[in-house]
Formats: sequence, structure tokens, C-alpha cells
Amino acid sequence: MFWFFIVIFFADLLLGLMQAPVWLIILVNLVIISVYMFKSFYPFLFEKDPEKIMDFMKKSKHPQFQFHYYFFNDELEEAEDRLHKIKSPFYRKLSHVNLLVKRKQYVEAEKVARGLKDNMYKWYSLAGIAIEQGDRESYRKYKEKVRNPFYRRLLELDEMVHDGEKEKVLSELETMIPNLRGAKLLSVIQYKQELLKQNED
Repeated sequence: MFWFFIVIFFADLLLGLMQAPVWLIILVNLVIISVYMFKSFYPFLFEKDPEKIMDFMKKSKHPQFQFHYYFFNDELEEAEDRLHKIKSPFYRKLSHVNLLVKRKQYVEAEKVARGLKDNMYKWYSLAGIAIEQGDRESYRKYKEKVRNPFYRRLLELDEMVHDGEKEKVLSELETMIPNLRGAKLLSVIQYKQELLKQNED
């Protein structure tokens, strides 16, 4: 963050000395901000190496990334500690839902999920909770509202698991992994690991 402000300062100083027009100063600032934001979130969104994503989240000072780091490592007490530090009310609630689902506290998870604003993540969460509770009618109702093909497919795979087609699901997850990046990649890897663990149990 320190270097970000230094770059902005010197860029604006140089443009000011060159008597550049205001629109050019604004444009340069927007480019610098865009590059900084892209670099800051790149691993979480676009990285293909799971270890690099985890390393990025481990080193991050952002509570939401810290939450995801501990969540994906099944360190749920530490994840809960970071949960309360997430500033965005929406992402704090959504992360809370994920934590409750991970702990199989589906009734509480459903209550929190219903409090989310209406969007794809709310319907995805409620559909996932419904399938875990064996409520196929609610599952179908919520799944219809999930338009994103990736999340919709994850719901369908979860339904297949509950229908006893776990091996088919594991095979499909294996083919999905090389084509995924960032948080989606970690989610699918973790889902696959959970299914394999169930097989061992």
C-alpha cells in the first residue's frame, strides 16, 4: 500500500510539472489504481497453482482472504476469528453461512442465508443447504434462480452425490480442476477431498 501511494504521488507530480491536462492525470490515476487492484486480487481470482493461492491468502492482511485461508485448511476456529473482522456485511454473512455449512449446522446456516440480499450467492447457499437437509422441492426452487453455470453445475453434482453417484462426481471434478482458477479451483479441490474422505470413512 505504501508503494501504491508513492507511485500515485510521483506520477501526479510529474504530470503536474509537465502541465498535463486534467483528463490525462485522471486517466493515469485510474490506470495505476486498476493495475494495483488487479495485482492485489489476481491470485484469488485467476491463479492456477493452488499453493500460490493459499500462500497469497496466508500472507494477506485482508480479513476476508485470511478467513478463506483458514477455511480451506479446515482451521475453523481461526476462520471464525477472522470472520468478525470482515468489514463488508454481505461477505461477513456469506462467510458465516459457509462456516455453518462446513460445521453441518444447516438450520442456523439457513437462517443466516435468508438474511442475505437477493442474489446468486444467496440462492446457491440456500439450494446447497436444502439438498443437505433432503428438501428436494426447496432445492429445485432455489437452483432455478442460480444462473451462473459453474455454481449451478456444483449444485447438480451435489445432488448426484446424494443420489449415490459419488464416483461419477469425482471423475467430473477431476476433469474440471485443470480448467479452473483462483477461489473456484480451491473450492472444487476441497469438495473433491471431502468426497474422498467420506469414502475412507
